[in-house]
Amino acid sequence: MGYAMLAAVPPVYGLYVSFFGPLVYFFFGTSRHVSIGTFAVVSLMLAGSVNRLASTASTEVNITDSLTRTEPSIESGKYSAIEVASSITLLVAFFQLGMSVLRLGSLSTYLSDQLVVGFTTGSSVHVFTSQVKRVLGLDIPSFSGLFNIVYTYIEIFKRIAETNIASLVISLICIVLLVLSKQFLDDKFKKLVRTPVPMELLLVISGTSLSYVFNFGAKYDLEIVGEIPTGLPPPSLPPIDIWVTVVSDAFAIAIVAFTINLSLGKIFAKKHNYEINSNQEMFALGIVNAVTSCFSGFISSASLSRSLVQEGAGCKTQITSLVSCSILLFVLLFLGPLFEYLPNCVLAAIIVVALKGMFMQYKQLPKLFRHSKTDFGIWVVTWASTVFLDVTYGLGIGVGFSLLTIIWRTNHPQVAVMGRLEDTNIYKDISIYQPVFELPCIKIVRFEASLYFANAEYFRNMLYAVSEVTPTKLKRLRLRVEEKLKKKKDSECTNGSQHSIESHNSCSSRVSASSDESLEPQDPLGLSNYDSSVDLSGLGHDYVDIEVTETSADIEKPPASVTDADLKFMIIDCSMFSYVDITGVQTLAQIIKEYDEVDIKVILVSCRHNVRAMLQQSGFYKTLSADRLFLTVHDAVLFAVQSTSKHLLEYEKTSSIVVHF
Repeated sequence: MGYAMLAAVPPVYGLYVSFFGPLVYFFFGTSRHVSIGTFAVVSLMLAGSVNRLASTASTEVNITDSLTRTEPSIESGKYSAIEVASSITLLVAFFQLGMSVLRLGSLSTYLSDQLVVGFTTGSSVHVFTSQVKRVLGLDIPSFSGLFNIVYTYIEIFKRIAETNIASLVISLICIVLLVLSKQFLDDKFKKLVRTPVPMELLLVISGTSLSYVFNFGAKYDLEIVGEIPTGLPPPSLPPIDIWVTVVSDAFAIAIVAFTINLSLGKIFAKKHNYEINSNQEMFALGIVNAVTSCFSGFISSASLSRSLVQEGAGCKTQITSLVSCSILLFVLLFLGPLFEYLPNCVLAAIIVVALKGMFMQYKQLPKLFRHSKTDFGIWVVTWASTVFLDVTYGLGIGVGFSLLTIIWRTNHPQVAVMGRLEDTNIYKDISIYQPVFELPCIKIVRFEASLYFANAEYFRNMLYAVSEVTPTKLKRLRLRVEEKLKKKKDSECTNGSQHSIESHNSCSSRVSASSDESLEPQDPLGLSNYDSSVDLSGLGHDYVDIEVTETSADIEKPPASVTDADLKFMIIDCSMFSYVDITGVQTLAQIIKEYDEVDIKVILVSCRHNVRAMLQQSGFYKTLSADRLFLTVHDAVLFAVQSTSKHLLEYEKTSSIVVHF
């Protein structure tokens, strides 16, 4: 009844939901312990649409419409609150049934635990706010749209002097009794009858009795439940002409209701060692809401409190739900009018105390911050957008932010530089494992993500960074050095010709020999006879310290520009590539071509079958021959060592294994 008030419909309709929901779920559901009923967050989301469209809803101010100066919908005021709620419920049912047919029961996997907890915790703030006015006995308008919670509290503080003292006192007494009961009596009572103290029921009975005897409604101006009809409502089809205006709200509610139901079902299934079917749960919830909407009900989901009571009492199957339905049916047929004098502030106090579990979720934040800053950010962003913007916006923003974090992490994955563990053929990240060491002339890199269009550029830039060699810059410097060297030789030859023709011929011979030597493969990096005026900053420490003198003797006999410390092999560990797209293949081809031009060989290792198939289909082997593909990093290292100077390292005599296609 309290959650019916939260959904902006008369309390009696909450009883209808609690009767028809479990009855239908008994035939279609797969969870043995979940009890279908009302849920605070779902009721609150429904209330936004009901307040906006219903003629009998309380006075409502739409802040978003005020800010954007939009006119109210032409549908507003045409239907009663329960007609609007039932219509939205039927649309929610169609969404859930459609998703079950399309096998989208796994859709909830995109809602992380942190997102769901942040969303429900933020929604609980709205639930609490909606009950504050009932606790204080204030008659204030409902607000919807952006920042509605801020305007609600502004209105509450403006009218705080109008507080109904009787309503406040009754609410405080109920809250204290409920807290004391749950804190001190429940555990002791469970040892006797395996169920907690039914303090909520006792408060409803005592509150109704006292209100009837002392006429609280008239004497203290308390808002009471009012007329509760006996019997069950006749079936009828809800209006459907308002669906166009609530389709986005209905879809969000359908997802949230299913997520809550599935999450609670998985908790019980894991605890009691059985499995539930997510698609069947989606179908069951759709049938439940379809039937409920035709009997003047509103949206159903797993009832947290009822499910916990059932599970704690030792229930094993949904037969328990049939027992509770039979009791509720007796109440609807014979005892309903007895609750007409129940003060609404008693129901509000019960709802406020029931939110304790949700508010306790704030205790997770310090631990979450220590363990994962990203998950902490998802929690906070979802909570803040839900609280300060609106419940319907909060879910969408939370999902969007979660997807952005995934995109960011796949676009900027970890790039590990690998080193060899001494006296082994094991290679690990040098920033994590000790003692490992890098090999001279060899750089081993592991890109810890798939390679595709979104991170291909990042992959290339990170290779440049970790190798400390940018091929394009190095190639430009080669050309500048060669041009400067050529000009210097031409100048010296011109000066020599003024002394003698023989000297000129000798100089020409030296120039020719020197030019031929500059083209020999003994200078793979192309930096021989580098002039000190050329800036090599940004290309790595191996190349910055090279000195080239300007004497003719040095020109005739250029020094070796490649030492044992220079990079000669780039080994890319592809074991983390779950897939590679066309852009990724093109990027690999470009990288290999650029490094080949500066005499650095690129080797790929540990490619998965689907990655090799993609390379084959895309014609990649026209760029890279198959003898540059190896099964393991160690095989590639052995190949690289054998291809360089034998005195670099003493490796065990092991044959390299080459993958041929």
